[in-house]
Amino acid sequence: MTHSLAWFLLADPTGADSWATPWLEPLRQTPWTDWPGFWIGRLTFGRQAVLYFLPLLAVLLAWPTRQLRSGIILTGVVFMAYVFGPLYLLLWLLTCVIFYQAGQTLATRFAHPGGPSRWVIAVAIGLLGGHLVLVHSLGQLKLPGEWNTWLVAHAPWLLPLGARGLAGEPHWFASGGFELFDVLLGRAHDIGAAYLTMRMVAYFAELRRGTIPPQRRRFADFLAYVCYAPTLIQGPLERYTEFQEQIETCQQRRRGGDRAAGAARFFLGLLKNAVAQGYLHPLLVTLDVSASAKSAYYRQPEQIQSYALLFFGVHLQVLLLYLAFSGYCDVAIGLSRLLGYRVIENFRRPWLACSLTDMWRRWHISLSFILRDYVFFPLARRRWNTTLSLLITFWVCGFWHDAGGKYTTWGVAMGLMVAVNQKWSRWMRELDRHPQRRLAALRRAWLKLRPLPRLCAWLLAQNAFLMSGWICLGGSGALRVVWELIRRPAQWLLQPWGVALAPLS
Repeated sequence: MTHSLAWFLLADPTGADSWATPWLEPLRQTPWTDWPGFWIGRLTFGRQAVLYFLPLLAVLLAWPTRQLRSGIILTGVVFMAYVFGPLYLLLWLLTCVIFYQAGQTLATRFAHPGGPSRWVIAVAIGLLGGHLVLVHSLGQLKLPGEWNTWLVAHAPWLLPLGARGLAGEPHWFASGGFELFDVLLGRAHDIGAAYLTMRMVAYFAELRRGTIPPQRRRFADFLAYVCYAPTLIQGPLERYTEFQEQIETCQQRRRGGDRAAGAARFFLGLLKNAVAQGYLHPLLVTLDVSASAKSAYYRQPEQIQSYALLFFGVHLQVLLLYLAFSGYCDVAIGLSRLLGYRVIENFRRPWLACSLTDMWRRWHISLSFILRDYVFFPLARRRWNTTLSLLITFWVCGFWHDAGGKYTTWGVAMGLMVAVNQKWSRWMRELDRHPQRRLAALRRAWLKLRPLPRLCAWLLAQNAFLMSGWICLGGSGALRVVWELIRRPAQWLLQPWGVALAPLS
């Protein structure tokens, strides 16, 4: 029986003699010497296209300081035209003009002595929500097959970088027509469209609060804010006033120490991306733990023989996401610091968090703070129920990621977990205020067993956060994984009685 327990914990899913073989295979198979295919194609794919801004940084460094905003606009336009194609650039500029004019109109209404009416606020929310729905829904549209052929033959320059094959092989073909958003624009979270919506949430909210004076609402100021290329694709999400202040004073911070720190941060981001794309992504594919719809991890988890791999598969997926995303942010922060612009941190050692509340102060910080300041706090000030306010806030977070059911369900689940976390914390503080209670004495005895209480809190918080990835990455397939994790040890315990538990179909 002991041998069978060790087998379902450590069995090699590939059937190889050595359990370590699949974990080391990506290091041998990754084409480390393939400069155009791996280092340019794979490491500049998707969000990492920010690396194409590096030559334009030299232009900004040489640009006259007093006209830096015009340089930011010019380099941002060139960057978008080259990476995403001219059609996307036109759509981006049109969207920005609409948002700017709406902001000017709203600012006038917000400054009215009687205060903004409900319909003004409703129009602002509707504009932001409509843009986000449009961003997500464009990916469902298709181009006719004859349009595909014409674009490839006559106008490939209209297409984004990946479609032109300049960052590796073209990746946008599909039988029966390909997706309009993938062909002309790309994915909403790889081209900055979703991030533009969240920037406008903060911008409109600051207009309502009156913290942006008229002299800082010039169109050139606004366009520089939305076209700043290093943070354009996936953040960090800067606030409007902070961006303008940083740009006005960045020349003062172009010192040797800042440039060295910026270069170090840039190379740290490259290293994270190399680990993610050169080792972790191939590893997940090799071990059938890829987050793709074809992954056996979610469709047929019973085929994953290793119980450890079945349990930690989602941990590896979220780790890949962290390395790729935080690597991008490191590159953006490093490039900006070379310019003298100190961008807000987006990650602050999230793997040290010992509660979900603390995790969201460390993970995707710029988004978390925008949701806190402009969604949760306004609801709380209106005396909405705290749990309901958290559910709405995290539902918005899920919907912002994707309008599909997986992410919105994840948002509701995460909101519930954070609400439970906060209620528990309040209960513990209440016990501390009444030391005479028996539960308070039990709590004090438990806290004396250092470092066990902190270790247990850390394990609970980390696993709750990581395993929530089953919902947004696997959808309904997560139920198969969870059942398989329960079924195997239960089957082992029931083995003497001949009871058989079937996998979920």
